[in-house]
Amino acid sequence: MIGKVGNVVYTEWNGIEVVKSLASRSKNSWSDKQELHRQRFAAINEYCGKNALVIQTIWNLAAENRHGYNLFLKANAPAFDQDGQLAFTDKLHFSAGKIPLPPVFTAKRSAEDPSKIEVSWADEEYFAGLHSHDELMMVAGNVGQFTQPIATGVLRKKGEALLNLPQGYEDATGIWLFFRGDKKDGYSEDSWFGI
Repeated sequence: MIGKVGNVVYTEWNGIEVVKSLASRSKNSWSDKQELHRQRFAAINEYCGKNALVIQTIWNLAAENRHGYNLFLKANAPAFDQDGQLAFTDKLHFSAGKIPLPPVFTAKRSAEDPSKIEVSWADEEYFAGLHSHDELMMVAGNVGQFTQPIATGVLRKKGEALLNLPQGYEDATGIWLFFRGDKKDGYSEDSWFGI
């Protein structure tokens, strides 16, 4: 029998039935440090919940036999401060995977049109041929608001792109760029650029 009756929990451990008392804790029993940790974890958890589509399409693939939610949470925890506030957007990650990023990768606002981003990259010859049909992807962010991953339509073999910032994100403070495999079966890690 597995279950709970009152403060008694019935469970099984290594094939043996175990009966134990349910641990109880009042709200006031948490230390200040424990309460801060709980608030921080709750904030990170809430952020992960807002990115369910990203986790489902990218991170579950990157996690292989594990759940992508845990991988996403671990990768993004450093972006939150002790109080659970999103404090370091440059430490956020929207993509993970085994496709290599180009060794030279740059992005900056266009001097002629600040709503456009000039992106360039240079690949080693081996990777350029192997991943030439991978597609450049982008996420734009501004004051805690982020787009979903945007397929740019630009293939890796091109080596450069002039990207339009999405509507409502013309004043974005940062973008994350990464590549999606040509069969949509894998992704690279992302690279953040302050713009």
